[in-house]
Amino acid sequence: MPDLAADATAAPGFPLLDTRAARTAQAVVAVLVAAAAALGDWRLLALPALHLALAAALGRRGNLPVRAFDAYVRPRLSSASFEDARPPRFASTVGAVFLGASLLAHAAGAHALGWVLALAVGALAGLAAATGLCIGCRLYWVVVLVRRFRIRSAP
Repeated sequence: MPDLAADATAAPGFPLLDTRAARTAQAVVAVLVAAAAALGDWRLLALPALHLALAAALGRRGNLPVRAFDAYVRPRLSSASFEDARPPRFASTVGAVFLGASLLAHAAGAHALGWVLALAVGALAGLAAATGLCIGCRLYWVVVLVRRFRIRSAP
């Protein structure tokens, strides 16, 4: 695997991620959710849920689309743009929680709620893949700011 730190301009000490690899992973999630919806089989939502859970728990080691991108695509492209890997990892956590809730809703017979939760994840992943606007990543920075404010304002 290439040395990402040598190419990065982000703050030292934080894990880094090629922005194009992150968008590839987001596209995979969007396609998997859309395929489950198109086939009408809610059990297929376990696949993107597992992918997001592994990506959240293990970072790039658990994110197969990112690893494939780094191994096969990135060496053939021009210079990369790196970002802090913590926001996409947080977004993966949020997506995994929503897909987990979707699976639970489906299992309980609340299929409409299950599809709403799953399609929200798929739509947001598709938006992030197509435009680079990752709502879960933005939410990460809101959480960081709230935590900093609460720490400073504590008596």
